[in-house]
Amino acid sequence: MSAFKTSLPTADQNVMPAATSRAQAGSIARPAVHQFHSGSAVGDAVTNAMLMIRSMLRRLGFESEIYAEHVAPELAGELHAHHLLNRNPGDVLLIHHSMGHDLDDWILQLPGRNILCYHNITPASFFPPSNPFHHYAQKGRQQLVDFRPVMERAIAVSELNASELREAGYDDVTVLPLLLDVDKVRDRTWNRQLALRESSILTVLFVGRVSSHKGHADLIKTMAFLRAMCDEPIRLVCVGGYDAGDPYYEDLQRLTAELGLQGFVQFTGKVSDEDLGAWYRAADVFLCMSEHEGFGVPLIEAMALDVPVVAFDSGNVAATLSGAGILVRQRNHGAIAGLVKRLCLDRQLRASVLAKQRERVAALSPLALTRELGNYLASIGLPRPPLSLDEQVAAAVPRYQFEGPLETSYSLALVNRRLALEMESLAPTQVAARATEGNGDYPVDRRALEAIDGLAELVDRRSDDSRAVTLIRNLYPPRVADMRGDRNLLCFAWEESGLPPEWVMQFNTWLDGIGATSTFVKKVLRDNGVHIPITVYGHGVDHHAADAAPAHQWDLPEGFRFLHVSSCFPRKGADVLLQAYCEEFRHDSGVTLVIKTFPNPHNTVAAQVRELQAMPGCPRIVLIERDVPDADLQALYKACDAFVAPSRGEGFGLPMAEAMLQGLPVITTAYGGQADFCTEETAWLVDYRFAAARSHLGVADSMWVEPDLASLRSQMRAVASATDSERRARTETAQAMATQQLRWNLATKRLVELDAQLASRTGLANSRQRLGWVSSWNAKCGIATYSSFLLRHLNPADFDVTIFASELDATVEPDDDRVNRCWTNRHGTVDKLTAAIEAANLDTLMVQYNFGFLSTEGLGRVIRLCHRRGISVLVTFHSTKDIVTPGQEASLKDIRAELSLADRLVVHSVDDVNRLKALGLVDNVCLFPHGVTARTPTPVPVARAAAGIPADAEVIAAYGFMLPHKGLEQLIEALPQILQARPKAMLLLVNALYPGDVSREVHERCQSLASSLGCADRVRFCTEFLPDDKSFALLDCADLVAFPYQNTAESASGAVRYGIASHRPVVCTPLPIFSDVEEIVHSLPGTSPDHIARGIVALLANPEILANTASRQSEWLRTRAWPLLAYRLGGVMRGLRQDRLDS
Repeated sequence: MSAFKTSLPTADQNVMPAATSRAQAGSIARPAVHQFHSGSAVGDAVTNAMLMIRSMLRRLGFESEIYAEHVAPELAGELHAHHLLNRNPGDVLLIHHSMGHDLDDWILQLPGRNILCYHNITPASFFPPSNPFHHYAQKGRQQLVDFRPVMERAIAVSELNASELREAGYDDVTVLPLLLDVDKVRDRTWNRQLALRESSILTVLFVGRVSSHKGHADLIKTMAFLRAMCDEPIRLVCVGGYDAGDPYYEDLQRLTAELGLQGFVQFTGKVSDEDLGAWYRAADVFLCMSEHEGFGVPLIEAMALDVPVVAFDSGNVAATLSGAGILVRQRNHGAIAGLVKRLCLDRQLRASVLAKQRERVAALSPLALTRELGNYLASIGLPRPPLSLDEQVAAAVPRYQFEGPLETSYSLALVNRRLALEMESLAPTQVAARATEGNGDYPVDRRALEAIDGLAELVDRRSDDSRAVTLIRNLYPPRVADMRGDRNLLCFAWEESGLPPEWVMQFNTWLDGIGATSTFVKKVLRDNGVHIPITVYGHGVDHHAADAAPAHQWDLPEGFRFLHVSSCFPRKGADVLLQAYCEEFRHDSGVTLVIKTFPNPHNTVAAQVRELQAMPGCPRIVLIERDVPDADLQALYKACDAFVAPSRGEGFGLPMAEAMLQGLPVITTAYGGQADFCTEETAWLVDYRFAAARSHLGVADSMWVEPDLASLRSQMRAVASATDSERRARTETAQAMATQQLRWNLATKRLVELDAQLASRTGLANSRQRLGWVSSWNAKCGIATYSSFLLRHLNPADFDVTIFASELDATVEPDDDRVNRCWTNRHGTVDKLTAAIEAANLDTLMVQYNFGFLSTEGLGRVIRLCHRRGISVLVTFHSTKDIVTPGQEASLKDIRAELSLADRLVVHSVDDVNRLKALGLVDNVCLFPHGVTARTPTPVPVARAAAGIPADAEVIAAYGFMLPHKGLEQLIEALPQILQARPKAMLLLVNALYPGDVSREVHERCQSLASSLGCADRVRFCTEFLPDDKSFALLDCADLVAFPYQNTAESASGAVRYGIASHRPVVCTPLPIFSDVEEIVHSLPGTSPDHIARGIVALLANPEILANTASRQSEWLRTRAWPLLAYRLGGVMRGLRQDRLDS
């Protein structure tokens, strides 16, 4: 039996002319199309749908109003009470139905043409019987049947809803997804501060009220897997209303606690539209595990805002996505977590998913839906649209958009506008620019903007939500997490060897590629674990107006003038320059040093100059501390005779390049970004040594270089004494190079080439690497422990590991199937090892090198093999000092040529870096810190009770293997002197016996010494090789952990890191092996028993001094935790492979 009562005219009957008006007398009135829904609310999906449909209907030429039983107060001007509905014959009423209501009689008595618009009703079974939704869900489904006789036709917003209508007896059902205006979703204002604040952490988002059928429990279970498999910080954010007393919400909180996810799962409650837009923009993946969705409006919202969607196949989800997003059909939380992780981190997969989503969103655009609605209304006999609905071309996002400071005097602004304007010349009308800074947007100086030819036009084309085909940023700090380009590029400069680890993770997560200003900067990025494609794009110097007249004439003393232009930050080396200049040219009235700088908190040059000028014989110094126009600065260059920049670190060195362009001799450090163009042929280079960076940046384990004072003096004298022709031999070469090669159009073209490379990449670099690892393994050996920590935390999805271990290791437990024992020691051959490397078909080989493992000749053979076969090879040196013991001599200088072939030589201390520099090895050397165990210590009273140690004792612990250089005998010898001042002192020696007679003999001597000194009862030996948790349980008992080492060739101590990880104060002898931890440990006055005793007594007597290092110790532990270092090392290896693929 038909569900429809009325026979309708065909589509071409009674069609009214487009211009016909209902108000025209004597003509047939144009029907109105009104809408009704029981409820309404701001932000409600059905309410939003009705507002959208009303706009469409009015555009189609129909009079249209909205009526409701419950009109939200905020919508009183938009909606009308249902009893005010006044219909003319032929008017159509769209009756929206999404839940049961109490207007049954009103609906059943409605005259005229009624069309049901069904939005789906959540099954009552998803609500407890006591919940009002349970009753109205049941009633609403019954009303579908009850209302059928008065409904002429039916519209379903989804295929699922259409099937439910057919089951209820409706014959003529049309699917029209009239739910969401995707253009309004995109154009709606959003909370920019919230989006900026929340974008810096990987965010998995779900939007929907907290209800059992929405699948929040599955989201949380998936999050547990996701947190375990991600190195990057990640969280789940659930946006949607909830009742804090709801039993289901309480169950979710308990589940979160049981899975240890407190702080990783956030319920926001109901939020404003502005905040909702911000959360979508902060999200990296939208995950829906709902058991029932009638349509799934948030799925479309997420796709409209370019958030990749992963959704469980329930209800209408598959039809809503329509081939877009990723549909999962099983609730396998681990597999879904792996998929979400890939979407977060695999930029290529993400781009392909977004491309399909954009196609789906385009099909749901207001224009497309208006056409569908118009066709539907025409099919039921209403007039065709009076307006043209020809396809309109949506405003395209920019092909390239540059973001960063633009119109200011900041050096980054200069770079950004030159790149943007050069790109505009390469791709006219396809380039936009948006002014922003690292910490957020800033108010643009429109007058300054318009003063720069062509820049305002680029800014006017901008996409305010950072959407572009290729988005390029250059700002500080480097904000990347909120970039929304199809491809995200960062232009980056840096001046020292270390990077904040959180930046590294952000670069790898949200960027597709990086343009580095120099080879030095690219190496810094690689050495810190950035593994995405990197190109060196350089800078230009052709931005200066050649004919610009200076406003200021420089009145400088006669004679030879050295010029220095910089911020005079400590890294600029102004202090070294002043010292070298004053020493070399003391009492010389024929020279002047001109320093052009500007006041800033890190600039102390004025005070330095005043101090020097007070000394007899100080040569002339002219200090200019102000900003000057560009033309005046160029005139200053021309007024001087040589440019000198003994920098400790440069990302590029633009002033050196500008000086070369002006024809000045350039004296500069032979290391840093300027080394790309400052060579022996173009500049006078100053020697240097590596040193720990002391910049204001405070990056852990970071180096810069110290210019050699004697070399700087020599080069300044050489330039000042040279003839014009001698200077021109280099300056003309330098000027030609700067003119031809340091050009902004070339820099821009390199970025274009990087973008093209990224657009065509195959994903090979993201495939799993076959990694070989040469090391002692599964043995009582510090290097074996070091290797196990790193490999334990390497991501198994990135690396397939084979361990090439020694045949001589006494194993602690049975080997697993990764282990291939194929070498012996320095006296054996590497034949089996090289054969195993060849058979393994490796991508990368890591060698953990100790002089006792392989001979230097054997190491050289391994490196040559890898170089020949295209295998990336890294060698970690646990010591670089020559072995001078008679009969065991060994030196890395014997294989200097082979070491230069390695991709990276990894060392643990600055001293090691300088030793390798002395061999001519610099470009492939990487400073990489030892790791530590991140842990929460046991309170001292609890630890001592468990270990049977008196609560009031003063416990001095030691840790490591029992070997001669550990200083244990000296520590015991110091104990009687300590006891005189601290009678409750005791030694807790957590020192395992090392395989071999040497360790046993040390133990026997220590026992004998304690007895002979009468303090055996104050010494507790723990010589068993303990698991880490048991070792830490003992170290937690300590008041002080001592490392009284004697002379050793080791570069860094793994044992001291256990002491530091105990969170107890640590004291060490003043040896180079502890140089990398000196900032967070206390230093003894020497290595003798007397020095040890006096140092320990002084510290125990001053607990406030012991406590001084606590906060630094905690931060030091955070930045050197094994998972963080393994992430970095994995990035180094992946990045080196990326470079091989790119080459």
